Amino acid sequence: MSQRRPADYARARTRPSGGGMDDEERAMTSSKPEAEEHRLGFQAHVWLTAAVAAMGGILFGYDTGMISGAQLFIEREFDLSSGEIGVVVSAVTAGALVGALFSSWLTTRLSRRGIVKLAAVVFIVGAVLAAVAQSVEVLIGARFVIGLAVGFASTVVPLYISEVVPTARRGSMVALFQLAITAGILLAYIVNAATAEEWRIVFALAAVPATLLFLGMLVLPNSPRWLVMRGDVDGARAVLHELRDPEAPETEEELQEIVTAVEEDRRRPHESIGAALTSPLARMILVVGIGLGIFQQITGINTIIYYAPTILKEVDFGDSASTLTTAGIGTLNFVATILALLFVDRIGRRKILIGGMIGMAGTMALIAIAFAVDDFSGIWRWVTVFCLFGFIACFAVSWGWGFWVMASEIYPLFIRGQAISIGNSVQWGANFAISLLFPILLTAWGGAPVFGMLAGFGVLALWFTWKLVPETRGKTLEEIEEEWRRRAGVEATA
Repeated sequence: MSQRRPADYARARTRPSGGGMDDEERAMTSSKPEAEEHRLGFQAHVWLTAAVAAMGGILFGYDTGMISGAQLFIEREFDLSSGEIGVVVSAVTAGALVGALFSSWLTTRLSRRGIVKLAAVVFIVGAVLAAVAQSVEVLIGARFVIGLAVGFASTVVPLYISEVVPTARRGSMVALFQLAITAGILLAYIVNAATAEEWRIVFALAAVPATLLFLGMLVLPNSPRWLVMRGDVDGARAVLHELRDPEAPETEEELQEIVTAVEEDRRRPHESIGAALTSPLARMILVVGIGLGIFQQITGINTIIYYAPTILKEVDFGDSASTLTTAGIGTLNFVATILALLFVDRIGRRKILIGGMIGMAGTMALIAIAFAVDDFSGIWRWVTVFCLFGFIACFAVSWGWGFWVMASEIYPLFIRGQAISIGNSVQWGANFAISLLFPILLTAWGGAPVFGMLAGFGVLALWFTWKLVPETRGKTLEEIEEEWRRRAGVEATA
């Protein structure tokens, strides 16, 4: 098939009339439908690849949503205190912390694709154990196993997607991971509402999305960057030809950028992750990545997602009303994330993070005021509900996807797998602390100090983002690395 550039088509369309088409023009015209069909084909392949991999987020989201709805019934069945229910809820985040740390070791030995498959299998085992648990100790252990899988998936899925998709669509495609998380949360809320107190059924059904993820990953390609790191340049080229236009010169240029980056990184053995605390470059990047992960977790999202029924009970909602309101929160989270996908790659990441955090801190401050007033018989009850929904909307369009996208973009190739593992581990540590301590602090301190503290964390997050977080939209991963090197005063790659 004869291939022509867009400019060639433009010249053909603007040729003066009055003569018939020559052979070249006829060939060009006949090739246009085939070229368009080919272009749509590889674009669809890219979206399918990203969507299947992003299903790893469903594991995270489904577990988050199912424990939110099931915790009241688990608490009654096992007669748990607020501290014990905190351990049950936070066991997943403890497992995720360990899983994220272990991912650093796995990324040097297994492909990104292989780790996601492993996560699916481990999740299935944990879900089955949780569903049949006859003691709280077994339930906690099962949820820890589920957490290992969530830690693997949350670390490797955004990494995998960022390495296989085109730069121009990287933000929206990595954000599919957050969309999958919200879909998992919503699915769990719906299942919780449909099964009433049958929390074991909700846990057992968690094995279904994990099975689908495992089957889907069987047909996806390996990351071209991982293949180059393994010395398989031809394999990386084949993958790029599946996911890009093989006739476009930019495709081969992208491959050569990857090869160059890998070769340069191999010539810098001193810049390993072990030297991160003394290397100005790695230290600067890790501070930003770790900070983003901590602030995503400690500004209030988990208090709402995990403990929405508990908060609503505090403002005099019954069990059924709390369950329905929680389902509404899950629906809003999902819909707002879909809307976010429309502008992820059109507006600067940094601007979105700042704007979203202003809304998050403001709504959290209003909830603190509502609890300080301590009169939920009238308007303040509905102010609290409105702020819960408002916080979720602001989070979903900004920090919900923002952390995962930034974490997949900011780390250079030479420490990418290890640094994402460290950043995600710290993020899960913050998640663990909040999910464990929130019910205890709510009982001991009351709502006003707790939500006021979360609003204060939001103000700190604003300052941190304004001062330290770079803009990454529209830049290749290699260009982002060069920018970090300039900031740190480290010699750039050739």
